[in-house]
Amino acid sequence: MNSEIVSLPNGRRWQVYSGGEGPQTLWLHGLRGVDPADPTLAALQTRYRVTAPVAPGFNDLDELARIDNIHELALDYDDLIEVLGLERFSLIGHSFDAMIATEIAAHFPKRAERLVLLAPFGMWNDAYPVADIFAMPYTQIDDILWHDPAKRDTFARRVATDADVKIVAEQTVTLARSLTAVTKFVWPIPDRGLRRRLPRIACPALVLFGAEDRVVSPRYADDFKAGLHGANTAVVAGAGHMLPYEQPEQVKHRFEEFVRAAKMA
Repeated sequence: MNSEIVSLPNGRRWQVYSGGEGPQTLWLHGLRGVDPADPTLAALQTRYRVTAPVAPGFNDLDELARIDNIHELALDYDDLIEVLGLERFSLIGHSFDAMIATEIAAHFPKRAERLVLLAPFGMWNDAYPVADIFAMPYTQIDDILWHDPAKRDTFARRVATDADVKIVAEQTVTLARSLTAVTKFVWPIPDRGLRRRLPRIACPALVLFGAEDRVVSPRYADDFKAGLHGANTAVVAGAGHMLPYEQPEQVKHRFEEFVRAAKMA
């Protein structure tokens, strides 16, 4: 993927990755940020033009100083969409950034042509509370994010040799910075009134959860379905919170089915 720095009228600067050809797709990443070698992004680029901005704070925590709340964050993303000239695009978000994708679609109902949420944060139900991953040691977070240990170890390096120590340390620092950024908007309880804004969303929506998600219970599929009128929701077997990496073919298949159905509607 190509990388560029995009400047907004308000002075903010964004790192934005892009690649592929086809219909426009805006990808909002999960807790580990944007990796140009991400296999999920590579798969999307075979059929779509993918734009993947790095969320504020994931590269530099100082970026959060001018963003006080979730509404200002949505405004910042809207400014970015305007500068990039994106129109008639699919908006896809994973994990925390699925919550942001939902907020963008609720604040600006005419922006996205369709909305896809993968294991989204943003709702709260006392019967199945969201796990407090921010209270966990960074070295243990991958254990709860992933269902499949083999796939976890593909993305999160384990210390097996002396050469691995530096890589693991860098991954831990990156994850710590990312979680610090997310904490500003979802801690201590990841409920900022999104449930009340869901009816504002005008575009078709697809919401997918991993059946084995120990961070955000798949039971939240019912909460999103109740708020997003006419939304397609599904629980995907064999996946935890890292759904698009544990079941990439399932996610791709359901996304493409959803796009076809939306075009025919």
